[in-house]
Amino acid sequence: MKGKFLITTGLMLASVCTSAQNYFGVTGGYNLSTFKMDKQRLGIPDGVVENSPKSGFNAGIAYEYRFTGSDKGNLFIGANVLYSLEGYHHKALVPANMSVYPDIVSVEPIESEEDVDIKYLKVPVSFGYNFKLSDNFGLAPKVFGILESQVGVEHSDANPVFDFAFGAGVNLNIGERLSIGLGYDWNPDDFDCYFGNAHANVSYYIFSTK
Repeated sequence: MKGKFLITTGLMLASVCTSAQNYFGVTGGYNLSTFKMDKQRLGIPDGVVENSPKSGFNAGIAYEYRFTGSDKGNLFIGANVLYSLEGYHHKALVPANMSVYPDIVSVEPIESEEDVDIKYLKVPVSFGYNFKLSDNFGLAPKVFGILESQVGVEHSDANPVFDFAFGAGVNLNIGERLSIGLGYDWNPDDFDCYFGNAHANVSYYIFSTK
């Protein structure tokens, strides 16, 4: 009985895999990223440190595995390999005669401002469902996890070679080849801080195989 169940399950999986399609293509888009801090928990007064969003871009190769579905839609799994330029605009002000950080007491106000660039190699893996709106259009909500590594920096225990982020988004599929995606991903640095990145992507699948 157990053997028959395993054989039946195997045949069903084989049927799904042979009827599903693999799509390969390219992707690129716009990033709007920032670094958020819980100032109250960190004990930083308002107006002393401000981080604001910064524009960037991402580009790479795209892959999508589409399961056989119905007239209403189908499940899919996606995996991209991306170069992603992110970061944030950092502004700090230490008022006169105020100590904000250990061993720093300013006689005059100290103000600094800079753009922080963070370059990543990212591998997002997504899972979602494509709801068919018509023969040529589909709306596909998705969730994803991201394996990422900073490029051009020295890695240490505080900045490991590999890090993990997660997020959610939605794709607008136009035909079989073109997809426009919106999403947001989070990378918690610790309980008090996190990196966030809103992104819009256009993906074009050049060819497909069964």
